[in-house]
Amino acid sequence: MPEHVLIPYEGSPLAHRALRYACSEFADSRITVLYVVDERTDDTASAGWGDHPGQWEEWLTERREHATDLFADAEAVAAEYGVSIETAVAVGRVSEMTLAVADEYGVDLIVVGAHSRSRFAEFLIGDVARALVRRSPIPVTTVREHGE
Repeated sequence: MPEHVLIPYEGSPLAHRALRYACSEFADSRITVLYVVDERTDDTASAGWGDHPGQWEEWLTERREHATDLFADAEAVAAEYGVSIETAVAVGRVSEMTLAVADEYGVDLIVVGAHSRSRFAEFLIGDVARALVRRSPIPVTTVREHGE
């Protein structure tokens, strides 16, 4: 059984499934929920950060506030299982920051939601789960949608 589980979490149904899985299977482990602020994939990011002073910092503050809301939802899910979670926020690419936080925190398992796709789509479209599975030096458990 892992001692410390990390879950990249952005509030999606798949992230909820990954969290529920971790809480049900690893209730006695330390569980950390990670939100990564990634300007490359976040729909609220601006194309021109230099348009006015402080725009980047304002956006980061807004995203950290968003993370607080997501963490409240994650804590409610964990409470259903009688599990306490820890939370963390990082800024950068999701897969890279997930691996960096896993290393920094001494995590020994990553649990992530994953879409099932055809082999052709898997070849063409990179995603966080696939990147983690490919690059992680520790085990990664992928949790898929129902019916896949």
